[in-house]
Amino acid sequence: MDVSFKARARTLDMLGRQQIAGIPTAVSELFKNAHDAYADRVEVDYFRDTGLFVLRDNGLGMTKKEFIDRWLTIATESSVERQRSRHRNSQSARRSRPILGKKGIGRLAIASIAPQVLVLTRALREGELSDLTASFVSWRVFETHGINLEDIRIPLQSFPGGTLPSSEDIVRMVEAFCLQNAHLQAQMGNGKWERISEDLRQFKVNPSILANVLNEPTLLGDGHGTHFFLLPVSPDLAHDISGDPGSDLAPPLHRALLGFTTPSFALSQEPVMKTAFRDHQADGSCEDLISSEKFFTRSEYEHADHRISGEFDDFGQFKGDVSVYGETEHDHVINWSGGKGHPTACGPFRIKFAAMEGASRFSTLPTYEHARLLSKTRRIGGLYIYRDGVRIQPYGNVDYDWLEIELRRSKSASYYYFSYRQMFGIVEIDSVRNSKLSEKAGREGFRENKAYRELRSILKSFLTQIAADFFRRGGSYSERFTDYKAELAEALKHRELRAKKAAVKRKRFARDLETLFQRFENEKPIEWVFKFGQEVQQRLREAGRNSDPKEAAKQIVTIESNARKALRDLESSYRVAKPRVGISRSLQLDWNHYKNTVEDLLQNIDSVRNSIEKLVADEVAKAHLDLSARARLETALKEVVTLAINEARDEQQQILTEAERVSADAQEITTKCIRDVESTIRGVMTEFSRRDFAGLDDQRWKDERSTLEAPIRLAMERAVKKLESALSQLKAIDVLGDSSIVDQLAAVEQSNVTLREQAVADMQLAQLGMAIEVISHEFGAAIRSIRSGLRTLKAWADVNPDLVSLYQSIRGSFDHLDGYLSLFTPLQRRLYRKAVNIRGWEIFEFLQNLFERRLGRHQIEFARTEAFAKVKLHGYPSSFYPVFVNLLDNAIYWLSGQNDRLVRRVRLDAFGQILFVSDTGPGIHARDRDAVFEAGFTRKPGGRGMGLHIARETLREAGYDLNLEDTDGEWSTTFLIKPLNNS
Repeated sequence: MDVSFKARARTLDMLGRQQIAGIPTAVSELFKNAHDAYADRVEVDYFRDTGLFVLRDNGLGMTKKEFIDRWLTIATESSVERQRSRHRNSQSARRSRPILGKKGIGRLAIASIAPQVLVLTRALREGELSDLTASFVSWRVFETHGINLEDIRIPLQSFPGGTLPSSEDIVRMVEAFCLQNAHLQAQMGNGKWERISEDLRQFKVNPSILANVLNEPTLLGDGHGTHFFLLPVSPDLAHDISGDPGSDLAPPLHRALLGFTTPSFALSQEPVMKTAFRDHQADGSCEDLISSEKFFTRSEYEHADHRISGEFDDFGQFKGDVSVYGETEHDHVINWSGGKGHPTACGPFRIKFAAMEGASRFSTLPTYEHARLLSKTRRIGGLYIYRDGVRIQPYGNVDYDWLEIELRRSKSASYYYFSYRQMFGIVEIDSVRNSKLSEKAGREGFRENKAYRELRSILKSFLTQIAADFFRRGGSYSERFTDYKAELAEALKHRELRAKKAAVKRKRFARDLETLFQRFENEKPIEWVFKFGQEVQQRLREAGRNSDPKEAAKQIVTIESNARKALRDLESSYRVAKPRVGISRSLQLDWNHYKNTVEDLLQNIDSVRNSIEKLVADEVAKAHLDLSARARLETALKEVVTLAINEARDEQQQILTEAERVSADAQEITTKCIRDVESTIRGVMTEFSRRDFAGLDDQRWKDERSTLEAPIRLAMERAVKKLESALSQLKAIDVLGDSSIVDQLAAVEQSNVTLREQAVADMQLAQLGMAIEVISHEFGAAIRSIRSGLRTLKAWADVNPDLVSLYQSIRGSFDHLDGYLSLFTPLQRRLYRKAVNIRGWEIFEFLQNLFERRLGRHQIEFARTEAFAKVKLHGYPSSFYPVFVNLLDNAIYWLSGQNDRLVRRVRLDAFGQILFVSDTGPGIHARDRDAVFEAGFTRKPGGRGMGLHIARETLREAGYDLNLEDTDGEWSTTFLIKPLNNS
């Protein structure tokens, strides 16, 4: 009797769900299927609130016959797939692609994502589009024991081209699956069948609505490809997205799907396929978890500390470029001895990777960029393998050290150098030259055959030799690495020492300025000067009335001399010297304000001094006193001369003391250097006297000479380096020149401080701009979806009065939310295609609605005048609304802290086209009036100091300006918004 094999339904479960490591691998397999279908886009949208998982591609799709013969056929033959590939390529202008899914079981991985799937596919053949084929499958049926494959019925339905099934169509397909397979209930038991039935009842999907929400890729109109709708998604997906709490590794889904196609740093053209995985949160937010910028970019590669790129030939020999700290060794060759002259089984392949220093002090990257990139490499760093432009799992994952890089580094970091968490790069292979590198059935890496063993051996040997040649002390090309690293360490030491000294001076300078500002506030020296002048004048008049001329003259001279001394002492007490170090922008603004304040004080002192001298002359003339101008001038000059000589002698003594110290230090370092060299010479000569050099050949004689000379040369180099450093510092002292080395250093340091502050401000603005663009994009998609839903709801409300109030409530809230979008568009104007007229009353109502709760909570009165209500501005709402939001937000903050103010008010007013925003808060200090518009300046605890700066720049772009008006009375702070052409 003849018999044959039978296939149980569980075969699909064992070949699919049980063969796949997890959901990330399953998604990767579906991405590969999209690649084989010549898709140039494949995207996933995961909706957390409903548990719906949608995967769409714009590939060539399947006809109904192909869906039956291919997708519903287990383990499709690879030869058939190749024929299909050639057929696809002949029908399209797309570049030929090698087939990645040769076993025909990758699609079965869907079962690990969700227990049910709706498949929609539409084919493009010879320029013609087929009808859409739809099918529904419940994978739980295939987990049942005792059921054969042929016992399970799969519903299949066609829809006219360019249309999608409705939710009612899907319900009918699910019901059809239930009815056609009801006969299996007896074999699987009621409990199992009830679970399947419950899943079927919950499968509610409307592809038509989703198509409008998600846009491309679509099957509507001229669209083609294959779309999967999975529901409900396995709970494991949430963990795969978020990862383990506290772990510094990237979550599993990120590790599996980031860099799915060859990254930008390895490409001169677009990747073969663009991927996306959007995570839609329940609150409406959305994030693309695998966007290209989240993987390693071309810019990151080009700015890395070290870069290696080249190719391994058929014999495992590497030839390529090795760049260490920007210095490149071209056509560097590294041989592999394992082949013993025979071609490798793995075949030729390419490599391109970058490495970075773990410590920022040894990196050429800016500190913040080094920290960012190091964090990235620790999460997703490693060497990835790409076959034909598509990544092979799990190579590259930081938890899969397939080249034992970290294992060897743990033995000796200086010997092996490379770290898996401080590098990123790719190994590129293809299906033709590297055909013997074949993947396992579960798609988790290559079979460990001879080809794979040779690949690993070649790369492990290569990394070891690269470390020996370029990064290990004594290596053939390691001089650049060791010297530059030493230079960086030396420079860092000097910078840190200078920064420490400069920080102390800056801190003392800031403290002194703040003390003087407080003294100005408390002592009011200008008022004291005028009062002092009046008192001196009173004493002079009294002295002039003295009946004894000689005694009167003596009193007048004494009063004048004491007055001059008191005024000089006052000047000195309010003087502070600016240190010769770079200072921050805010400190520079304080210094400028100090100079202006002291200048006012000095002018008033001069005025009082002049009035005293004039009064002295008047009193002398009126009383006919014997007090000549010469005598008075002589007395004044003697005081100044005495003061000048004393100060000069003090400075002279300090200079002489410092000169003696420098001289002693110079003598000490020269003496020490000479002693070190002499000590080394004595040691070498002692060693020389102990050795027997009889019978040495030429080579051994040279070796002995090199051995004895080396310590002397090294000692001499160290001594010369120290002495040259000391000499250069002494030569740099130019006490007679117009510009000392200290002045030059302070100027350079000031430039660096300014550039650093500007870089920080620019980075904040750039991050803000990118965030706004992302928010605008995501809001745009959400807003379009809500608008569509509101239109549908309105149609129901028109025929159902009970829904009118609900519709109006939702519509009002939505319009309010839609208005907030204007706050996100100073740098992104896609939401406003053209300028519009903006009324003052509209701005006021917007602000009142936005800040209503805060205004009430802090008991702040917010009002507008009729003049403001009638104002009409023409421009983008994004140019004006954020300015008013920022001004009102600041006013509320400062008013809320004024507990002693009975009236807290903010008013919007206008005069013509000039707008006023006023408040009754504490006001802005005179020294901060110009600084408030500087990027980074703030007096608000925890503030960024960006609001007013951005507001002014945005208004200037729109043809307006923002200034602070001098005010008094009730309105302590008033900002003016006026056209630039309005003087």
